[in-house]
Amino acid sequence: MKLIAFFQGTDALLISRWNFPCRPYKRLYQIWMRIKIKLLNPFINEYWVDHSGLERELRKAGITKIVKLRPDELWYPEPIKKIKHKEFNILYYYPGDRGNAKLWRWVYGYDIYLELKQKLKNVHWIVVNGTADMMEVLPVIDFYLRPNRHDGASRLRQECEINNIPYYWTREKPNISEIIKQIEKAKNRN
Repeated sequence: MKLIAFFQGTDALLISRWNFPCRPYKRLYQIWMRIKIKLLNPFINEYWVDHSGLERELRKAGITKIVKLRPDELWYPEPIKKIKHKEFNILYYYPGDRGNAKLWRWVYGYDIYLELKQKLKNVHWIVVNGTADMMEVLPVIDFYLRPNRHDGASRLRQECEINNIPYYWTREKPNISEIIKQIEKAKNRN
């Protein structure tokens, strides 16, 4: 039997970086993850990642049996079928306020979303929090907004790449005028 560990997002950072900023309960989770990986490492045949950054982080933690997969190898045998619709739909992911709401809103660029919502009156916004069935949402999406100030390459961004949906994502400080420019470009493409 082949045992595979699949890493996405901050789980790899929790394993590789002690200075990763987290709350006390997350620090316990971080310790548990490190112990679990040390104990299971001899039995794990492959560590799957879908992003080069995660590969680097796992290598820092001493993990070497890494297989980097393309996003299309993970989720969809073929791109979704688009559904015709009248509005220009922009998807924005916000997991909701938890713990320190101010921090969460800053991390996920909620202020950027609110500013764009005010400036772009001729678009329809679809906000998801991680509970929606994306197979129902993605067929009507024309653009994906991911103005994060911390989070890595998200699964939604990868799903947009697979399905040829334009998106804005950055690890740097989000830029309102650049976002508007990219949205206008995507609107002209439709």
